[in-house]
Amino acid sequence: MPLQSEDLAIQKKLEVLALIEKLGSVSAASRQSGVSRDTIHRHLRLVKQGGPAALKRQETPDLRHKNCVDKAIEDAVVQFSIEHPHLGQQKVAIKLSEALGVEISAGGVRSIWLRNNMNTTALRVEKSNALAESA
Repeated sequence: MPLQSEDLAIQKKLEVLALIEKLGSVSAASRQSGVSRDTIHRHLRLVKQGGPAALKRQETPDLRHKNCVDKAIEDAVVQFSIEHPHLGQQKVAIKLSEALGVEISAGGVRSIWLRNNMNTTALRVEKSNALAESA
């Protein structure tokens, strides 16, 4: 997000907090500004803890969800899919099970493809070709 739009977002949040001071009520400020009371209370808590700078959008690192498939299995699926870009998700799941003993469902393969921007045959072929050219 560019610096100006980030500053604008913080300014809007501060304006809503100033509206609370003016109206004397979170509910009234919420109705007038269109911002939920929960959000206003969260912003108030952030300003109380760290000042206006705390309203800055926090970037979270790429965290893996606890239900996400193991990284080693995901790497195997991605590598196999690049080597065989024309196979569908069901075939990839079956072939991985046979060849590597990796147990994964077709839906799991699709989820991995979506996370890695490989969800269509064209995208997998493109990625495969790009890797072949760079090698």
